Amino acid sequence: MKFCFKTIEEMTGYEAFCVERLRSEVFVSEQKITLPEIDDEDFHAIHVFSLNDGKDNALATCRIFKDENGDWYLGRVVVSKDARGMHLGSKMINAVHEYLKEKNINRIYCHAQMTAKPFYDCLGYQVKGDIFDEGGVEHVLMYKDL
Repeated sequence: MKFCFKTIEEMTGYEAFCVERLRSEVFVSEQKITLPEIDDEDFHAIHVFSLNDGKDNALATCRIFKDENGDWYLGRVVVSKDARGMHLGSKMINAVHEYLKEKNINRIYCHAQMTAKPFYDCLGYQVKGDIFDEGGVEHVLMYKDL
């Protein structure tokens, strides 16, 4: 499975549409998260995604960006309902890890939903701090040394 790594300026309109449609389907429609799905971080992020063979649906996507402290942050990790169980999430995150290591970045953070914590545990992420609410969903800060 090949994953694209592109800024918003590098993405085609089709790619951006497919990525946003998947994020909205899962985070807004399925999970009922109350925070705005699109935010200013999308302007600065590197969007990681894989499209289906027809190039009209995203199968998996996430974004990575430097936060205000200069630390790299992973977010908006999602896999389409049709592609779940194919390990695309772990393949995508491992591709992110390799991409960052090639750029000499040695740590990444994420706000993991508590239901996704076991996924991040299996990828070698560590908890830092207490559980907190974000958009009506319990999360925990996790990091991974690369």
